[in-house]
Amino acid sequence: MAKSNNSDAVFEDPTGEESDSGDSFVSVDSQIDINPLASAAMSHPDGFLEFQSLNLQGMKERKRRITLPVPKHDVQLNLWKTLRAFIGKDLTRVAIPVHFNEPLTFIQRLAEDLEYSELLDKAADEEDPHLKMMYLLVFSAIPFACITKRYSKPFNPLLAETYEVLREDKGFACIGEQVSHHPPVTCLHAEHEKWTFWQEYKMDSKFRPTFFKIIPTGSVHFKIRSTGEHFSWKKPTTTIHNIILGQLWNDQEGTITITNHKTGDQGCLNFVPYKTTKHFTKIKGEVTDRDGTTKVQLKGDWTSHYNYRKVGEEAWNEAWKLPAEIAEDKKKYYGFSTFAIQLNEEEEGVAPTDSRNRPDQRWLEHGDVDGAAEEKLRLEEKQRARRKAAKNAEPQWFAMKEDPDTHEQYHMYSGGYWTAKLKQDFSNSPDIF
Repeated sequence: MAKSNNSDAVFEDPTGEESDSGDSFVSVDSQIDINPLASAAMSHPDGFLEFQSLNLQGMKERKRRITLPVPKHDVQLNLWKTLRAFIGKDLTRVAIPVHFNEPLTFIQRLAEDLEYSELLDKAADEEDPHLKMMYLLVFSAIPFACITKRYSKPFNPLLAETYEVLREDKGFACIGEQVSHHPPVTCLHAEHEKWTFWQEYKMDSKFRPTFFKIIPTGSVHFKIRSTGEHFSWKKPTTTIHNIILGQLWNDQEGTITITNHKTGDQGCLNFVPYKTTKHFTKIKGEVTDRDGTTKVQLKGDWTSHYNYRKVGEEAWNEAWKLPAEIAEDKKKYYGFSTFAIQLNEEEEGVAPTDSRNRPDQRWLEHGDVDGAAEEKLRLEEKQRARRKAAKNAEPQWFAMKEDPDTHEQYHMYSGGYWTAKLKQDFSNSPDIF
């Protein structure tokens, strides 16, 4: 698939004049110094200095697509014949036919967690510590509303595959990388003027004739720059039902518990599985102080909305509501929201390992299922050949470290990606596609 040369995002120099390079980035080696901090970021591993050097405020808001190139392919398959060989197996270790994929990788799916990043902005701005926690609880659960009735599988990222998101309209820059293939481990790190967000996603899974269960085992983190408050939580279990026969549907099970490691405050959101109640999408939660006293109550429906009130108040206030979108259009394009539709849009200046450069995914997005299947097989065989020859691609941007607050060992951003992007020097990137 030919790469587009068009880009509506343009960095501006400090005088306000546009670069005439035609690219969506400006090299730090050019005559235009896009930010005084850029030179410092070249030798400093701090992610925030790198973020500042991007000068998102100097970018003109780009026009992004609102549809995919073509609607979802309509292929009739014998689902039972296809899936019965996988029952009881670890689905992260089997090759799923491309017909079951959506044109996004799992790194991109993970980046969807930031679709409603304005809630992180609100949490960072909020002075009331308990309302701050309430906004984070809602943010942590929103992804389940965004992928309701969306059952196509994301592409498994290749080892060392990356994905970047620059959203000048939302004010954040995000980089993700696949740091392990077996078991699959995906990392994400995002910077904003007010906050930092990061996560390492790992999971266990169970596949049976009637359901597919996803059990996340990694952790999610959020830090407010002005106060130094560090929050962390884990995601609940998701079960997809009627895998073989009937209408697909899903439920969530477990509790999201968010801890403020500076103050000791906690927020809890309880998901109730279908087996215990027919009203399984209804949800309740609360925010407590370090002594366990309830300060804020939360209720709603994880498919659509959340309301809150402080203890002692009668009226409930709206915390978040899923925006209304044309249902038929969402169904036509894999159930994607507009934000999801824009995730795989072609861009200049991304790393050669970026998910946007995957040919199998790009062919699927353009409706060529056979071409996508051929490319998917080629990429899988290429990765196996590298592994057999002991020449595995090495992740570059994340490294194993210990969290000083939780004392967990997990992969954290080690810096350097945005510096490489500004210099347009990805010479150390492996050839994975």
